Amino acid sequence: MTDGVFASPATVEDPDALAATEQAQGDLAVSLREMVDACVRTRVDDDTLTAVAQEVRTLTQRLLVRAQSEPLGLETTSGGRLRDHGNPMAGMRNPIAPPLAVTGDTEGTMSATFCLGAGYEGPPGCVHGGMIAAVLDQVVGSAPARVGRPGLTAYLNTTYRRPTLLGIEHVARAWVEEVDGWKVRARGDIRDPQGRVTAEADALFVVPRWAREHLGTPTGDAGGVDPGDTAAHDVATS
Repeated sequence: MTDGVFASPATVEDPDALAATEQAQGDLAVSLREMVDACVRTRVDDDTLTAVAQEVRTLTQRLLVRAQSEPLGLETTSGGRLRDHGNPMAGMRNPIAPPLAVTGDTEGTMSATFCLGAGYEGPPGCVHGGMIAAVLDQVVGSAPARVGRPGLTAYLNTTYRRPTLLGIEHVARAWVEEVDGWKVRARGDIRDPQGRVTAEADALFVVPRWAREHLGTPTGDAGGVDPGDTAAHDVATS
């Protein structure tokens, strides 16, 4: 709910250095994402599998030489905003994230183009239904932030219309249906290259009490961000 919506209260001392770190972190996640896909699809011999597994364990220990014990939480980016880089759908540091880059148009519709590979398979050749729901939760959940009401999911009703195929670009879209104080009802869908709906969802999002003090009144903007500012609400990878 908070990804990129709020300006960070922390001061970024060296934006260029932090941007370089973000680039390195993102590159690592991309490499691991590629490894996950290769791990699922590989047909190499047992000796190679054993050797690679040991190499991966060694590399893991190198990363754990300096690692925090708790989850990542929110971090201040080089752009001075708060982002949850550990987000499993949009986090640029998370190798299991597709990752989704959600953007908004002038009409208030949020969208993300994505293509999921072998690591997300459910039925043969198709994206797992739980992953489809997660994509919709992320994209539909970005719509309330666009109107200054970033909230938590109260419910997400997902309807599966046809298989969402692996290895093919799909587009997830979302829009706000109704704003009622701290509650926002939104809808969204996923479409294949032919424009056919593969899944759709309607959802309710509620701004938690602890976040309301940052948002002013129920009709105010999110943390001083103009809800019409597309860039401020993009779920980017940096």
